[in-house]
Amino acid sequence: MNCILNALIIANVGAQEILAIFPKLVEGSEHSVVSTKNNLTRLSPLEVKLRIGNLPNWTTDGNTLFYTRTFEDFVAAITFVNNLVEPAEQLNHHPDISISYNRVSLELTTHDAQGLTDLDFQLARQISQL
Repeated sequence: MNCILNALIIANVGAQEILAIFPKLVEGSEHSVVSTKNNLTRLSPLEVKLRIGNLPNWTTDGNTLFYTRTFEDFVAAITFVNNLVEPAEQLNHHPDISISYNRVSLELTTHDAQGLTDLDFQLARQISQL
């Protein structure tokens, strides 16, 4: 079974598709999706692992997404932060931001879900395109 899952991961098959293919495998296990309040759904460890593979330069501890980018100077770093405002406001989801001269570090998590949700990955994808 692990070989099949690894092949699906390598083939970049989404976790929802894997869950549809193998519902009994993950039903009631650590891989199941966990619902939380406010209709936010915390992603399973499997879902996080699959999605982080599609976000170059992002890392995760399983509960938070981390991203650091270094710029030419302070002005370029602040310009990047200013460009974050629109996508963050559109999603009503805001990263924790740390600025150290020309280096910007971001952390994304959904506090209400006590972990990562689709919202975190949506915003991370938009940030990656800036």
